[in-house]
Amino acid sequence: KLISNVLYDMQWILGFVAFWFPGAPEGLRAASLPWHVLFGSIVYVLALTTAVLGFLEKLTFLEAAGLAKYGPEAFLVNFTAIVVLLFGVFVLLSIITSTTPSPVDEFGYRPLAQS
Repeated sequence: KLISNVLYDMQWILGFVAFWFPGAPEGLRAASLPWHVLFGSIVYVLALTTAVLGFLEKLTFLEAAGLAKYGPEAFLVNFTAIVVLLFGVFVLLSIITSTTPSPVDEFGYRPLAQS
């Protein structure tokens, strides 16, 4: 959990400096974008892993306290963990399959930063 938080904070600070800070050169933004996406995806996977392991830990503690192994509470915890995991997989698939948009589309619109 600590590693996920530290890496997230580093990703946020570097993303702020490279992409949101107005004084950052365009070359720095272009060079750091693939690395930002890669390390952001790694941090996202770490966060998903932490969340799913948290659900497992909670279920283990509840079962040790006398919760029925196949009771409704156990079903709810498992269902929530599976939904979180599937959502994470779909987000990662959207990252992997995304393409960079062209600077000008067929209507002649440009992003605001390039106007």
